[in-house]
Amino acid sequence: MFDRRQKTWEGILLSIGNRTPTIRAKWTAMEDREDIVRRKASFLVRTEHYLSLGYDRFAAADFVVKTGGRLSGPALDIGTGKGLTAMAMARRGLDVVSVDPDADEQALAFLLAAEEGLKDRICFVRGDASMLPYSEDHFGCAALVDVLHHLQDPVPVLEEAARVLKPSGILILADFSPEGFELVARVHQEEGREHPVSGVTLESAASFLSGRGFEVAVRLSVHKHDVIVLAKRTGEGV
Repeated sequence: MFDRRQKTWEGILLSIGNRTPTIRAKWTAMEDREDIVRRKASFLVRTEHYLSLGYDRFAAADFVVKTGGRLSGPALDIGTGKGLTAMAMARRGLDVVSVDPDADEQALAFLLAAEEGLKDRICFVRGDASMLPYSEDHFGCAALVDVLHHLQDPVPVLEEAARVLKPSGILILADFSPEGFELVARVHQEEGREHPVSGVTLESAASFLSGRGFEVAVRLSVHKHDVIVLAKRTGEGV
């Protein structure tokens, strides 16, 4: 079903990177690999730090996906980042399309998925989620996890998610709870950085989607996240 060209480091770097799609010198590929290894090390250090503060990133991703109930594929993960949600979906036996505009993030997500034995279930696509290259009613489920607070205007992304989701399909929206945002801001400050927050909320996104053929099925807060699960009503135009 999916393009399986991403079998080697060179394959993934050429397929998701904003680079000329030709074979490059070996030393260039080595530099790319070393950069990804450094990014992985940084990710693992931060993950351990979060764990010491009571936040398990992997457990949170697994639980958020679990709130969707019995999911059907293919699955769409919008704003993949490090790929935690995509991997959680893949662990449930789903074929997953991962969409993110950041080539470096996608390369790291591929590495993490490969190490988990999940790379053959996830197709990593570098692209704009407001212009998805998929037909209407294509995906059985979709997720936006820790994405909304990065968006200045969520409407195009939400409209696309609604368009490509099948009738009766499940859309999982999740973002940090107030406690979670506080924790993330604290960790960023310790690293001399800021964690920007746009102000877009789960409730505003759910309200928008409710007017476009969706109904709320689940609301809960867990693992420093607020989660809203919506179902696309059968026969509703979007």
